[in-house]
Amino acid sequence: MKFQVIGASRDTGARMTLEFEAESKAAAERRASQQGMEVRSVREVTDTGIAAAADRPPQRKGGPGGLMRLVVFLIVLLVVAYVFRQPLMHLIGR
Repeated sequence: MKFQVIGASRDTGARMTLEFEAESKAAAERRASQQGMEVRSVREVTDTGIAAAADRPPQRKGGPGGLMRLVVFLIVLLVVAYVFRQPLMHLIGR
């Protein structure tokens, strides 16, 4: 079977697309990895086009989880400042 492997070069970070004749998706992924590619997805290629969807869903960055971490960090920072307010005031001269 023929597979299209999409990813990025480990050395330069440039996007890459390679096509391999392989027994399975895993075998195509291994071959691409051996050629210096950081694999993002593997798709089966047929005569009519790409048949299978990507192996891995795209990873989300940021989002609500990042905002929640920031809010929790700020609350913890305020609590620590409140607990140590007397020594902090002494340090700044008030």
